[in-house]
Amino acid sequence: MILLSLPSRTDRDLYPALMSPELNAKYPTDHKAFVRIDVSLRIYWHTLFDICPELLELSGLDGMSIFRPFMAWAGEKKLAFDWSYYLWVYAWLRQSPFKERLLADDKYLRSVMAASAARWAILDRGRDRGIVIGCADTTNLVIGWKCRSVRLGREIELIEPEEPLPAPPDLFGYFTLQSFELDIFPGWQSLAR
Repeated sequence: MILLSLPSRTDRDLYPALMSPELNAKYPTDHKAFVRIDVSLRIYWHTLFDICPELLELSGLDGMSIFRPFMAWAGEKKLAFDWSYYLWVYAWLRQSPFKERLLADDKYLRSVMAASAARWAILDRGRDRGIVIGCADTTNLVIGWKCRSVRLGREIELIEPEEPLPAPPDLFGYFTLQSFELDIFPGWQSLAR
């Protein structure tokens, strides 16, 4: 029987390089560690740009001028990459060199809010039926609804309320709905980190 030696690096050892472009760049592109890091990062890249392709208009076709600095910032802030992932990208973009172009067109904000609402509707396993996402930059709300029946899909709505709700205390806020009606405003919750 031949015993193979243990790998010199484990995936746990590579985790810091996932969040740091500087550490990631230390691995040659043909190195096994680089390949494992690259495969792991592609999931997040595709999660962002396949769902919000208009963000590529800001950065160019590869998206790396957004993606790499955002990942480093997210690593520093220790952010959760749950349903709020897209909202955190927008928060980073507001303080980035892309800020002017980002704020010049609200399609980017609508896109990330809708993406986050859809991701919540897909991932949440609780009893809540919907999520309402608000932003301090707009009075519009985005609502993500879970499936009402087996034959219907999830729905995302953009709501322009006649009487605006108070702005969230942070850039983004949310609250969940226990029914398929927007009939309450319990107050804004802050995004989890």
